[in-house]
Amino acid sequence: MNIGEYQRLTAETDVLDPTDLGLPLLGLAGEVGNLSAEYKKRQRDQAGYRAFSEEVHEELGDLIWYAAALARRCDLDLDEVLADNLRKTKERFLRPDTPPPHPLFDEGRDPSEQIPRSFDITFVETIEHDRGREPVPVVRIYRGTNAVGDPLDDNSDDSDDYRYHDALHLGHLAVLGWSPTMRGLLDVKRSSDRDLDRVQDGGRSAVVEEGLTAYVFSVAVSHSLFATSDRVPIDVIKACQKMTAHLEVSRRSAMDWEYAILAGYRVFRELQHHHGGTVHVDLNDRSLTFTAPRS
Repeated sequence: MNIGEYQRLTAETDVLDPTDLGLPLLGLAGEVGNLSAEYKKRQRDQAGYRAFSEEVHEELGDLIWYAAALARRCDLDLDEVLADNLRKTKERFLRPDTPPPHPLFDEGRDPSEQIPRSFDITFVETIEHDRGREPVPVVRIYRGTNAVGDPLDDNSDDSDDYRYHDALHLGHLAVLGWSPTMRGLLDVKRSSDRDLDRVQDGGRSAVVEEGLTAYVFSVAVSHSLFATSDRVPIDVIKACQKMTAHLEVSRRSAMDWEYAILAGYRVFRELQHHHGGTVHVDLNDRSLTFTAPRS
């Protein structure tokens, strides 16, 4: 029996109010509670409790019955639910070591409107004495000898090194092929297409990227800037996807977002440690490479 057939057949025994979502939800919670109680018995009695597998067999059946009832009330097909879940978990837990190639959003456009496929950005930190009562560390970024954007400090009472956050935009650029912020800084906006320029490369999209970058940073700080993990909390990735659902980057997967965030924070930590350095961006390899500044 497949899950779709099971969902169809359970309708015959579903005598609950068809408009009430609460009863199936309470049923699911109750079955999980029953499973927890069975586990407690097993832990308490160890080998003396022999009914564990039989009870789990029954409780799981009841749990799936309530899941089918809830799905029916939400007009969901359990076949589709499980297929989507399998796709999500494969993407989340069976990802390759390097992100697979993908078409870039500006392929086929004039080279003047394409993000360079390979380039270096150098971060230089200096101390300035005219930004506050105390000396303030400031970061400038360069492509070759040309300054890119404005010099940045942390803009915070607490020094958190956010002045290096352009590295996080470079992570988006390298792995997602998307960064309205960097596209503007590199002067490769797609100006010949008024709609692309207005929607994808415009002010709102850049604000969205800055906002999600600041949000992810607030989470990353409590996770040691992802120094000890190769995972990004899934709710963080979902938030990034929701914030960009109206933009071209919505074509990128949760796995792509995780690669992009981790790549950006890897070079961010290097820049933080060395007080500067050079980041090589490769859109074809979807990678960032860090080189420490010369002593």
